[in-house]
Amino acid sequence: MVQESKVVPGYEAKATTAAVLGYMLDGMDSLILSLTLSAIGLAFLLSSAEEGFIGFVLTGGMVVGGYMFGILADRYGRVRTFTYSILIYSVFTALTAVSINYPMILVTRFLSGVGTGAEYGIGMTLMSESFRAKWRGMGSTIVSVGWTFGIILATVISLFMMPVFGWRSLYFIGITPAILAFYVRYKLPESPMWKETAQKKRDIQKTDAAKIFNPEANTFAQKDRDSELSLAMIFRKKYIRFTTVFLIIAIVAEMGYWGVMIWLPTALQTEFHITFVKTIYILIGTDLMVVVGMVVFGFISDIIGRRIAISLGFIGITIAALMFAMSRSSTAAMYASFAMGFFINSYFTIFGALFSEPYPTAARSTAVNFIFNTGRGFGGIAPLIIGFFSPVFKISGVIGFFAILFIVAAFVIWAIPETRGVILK
Repeated sequence: MVQESKVVPGYEAKATTAAVLGYMLDGMDSLILSLTLSAIGLAFLLSSAEEGFIGFVLTGGMVVGGYMFGILADRYGRVRTFTYSILIYSVFTALTAVSINYPMILVTRFLSGVGTGAEYGIGMTLMSESFRAKWRGMGSTIVSVGWTFGIILATVISLFMMPVFGWRSLYFIGITPAILAFYVRYKLPESPMWKETAQKKRDIQKTDAAKIFNPEANTFAQKDRDSELSLAMIFRKKYIRFTTVFLIIAIVAEMGYWGVMIWLPTALQTEFHITFVKTIYILIGTDLMVVVGMVVFGFISDIIGRRIAISLGFIGITIAALMFAMSRSSTAAMYASFAMGFFINSYFTIFGALFSEPYPTAARSTAVNFIFNTGRGFGGIAPLIIGFFSPVFKISGVIGFFAILFIVAAFVIWAIPETRGVILK
């Protein structure tokens, strides 16, 4: 039986805290763009299409950053790579504040996205490699809640900063995460699990150099060099079923989240004639239900299992989406919104643990970043789909169609074995 790595005292808390703060930046950045987009459009006289392209570019940067830094974290270490990703985010977010034209906005937003795209996967990998196996699902939940805290923090800051200092002030704040980068680099030790794997690789290389003329040694060395291609590793026969299933549920989850949550305020106001102020209250209630749902399903995943939690979450959001599509009054729409909030992140909260558990240390960060950010890339398509079909089927009706995708994901998860409590290798 594989034994769990020796735990460094206090490391679990330090690694999880760093992961929470990193993912919090992701949430902050996403909302800051939403809050400032119209102001940027006015400042540079942009069309609505040009404004929307800024969001597309940011998402593209996140996908690129997730892919690239996931591989780098497996090769050069979690902490070092995590530090650089935070610094990239800080520098280019601050440069957005001093952008002089539209092309500069696009460049700085893309490069800041590269930084934020890396933070989820590396942070979740750090958490997974340090958290006790029995409660790794709750560790994933704790990190995931960081994103919601980032949204809340961005909302509060914008209330005070934007009316007085304008939209650029929110991006100047982006330099402050550089402090987090220094904390991570100098206060957080490297993942003991990654260090152990890296040392084994060095030992193998030394052995190979000493037996350079031995055919067996040469064969073994080639296998080791292949193992460093972490992206190729997650598509090997041993892992391909996990990777395929995870990609399906990540894509469905991201498309559902961005499709539902971006269009929900508009649907409440235009289809159910709910006032702006009441819509804000409904959205606050929905966000609170998001947090409750994340905690509940984090416990379910650790106590009963990942597959049951994922499946129940997708079945729940299927029912909630259909409830919203069939709502005929503002009261019914409000309750359906709360139900969607409870379930919309129920599976996200488990992803950090779930995507980490089947893969070896040499490819874990690559796997988490690749799977999550591929889903995020597809997620950017969902709002466009709803916008395209809403004139015919209404926004609520198109949201109801997402129930088909949700129910597929609820059953696909059963194509893989349970990973709850597995000891990472």
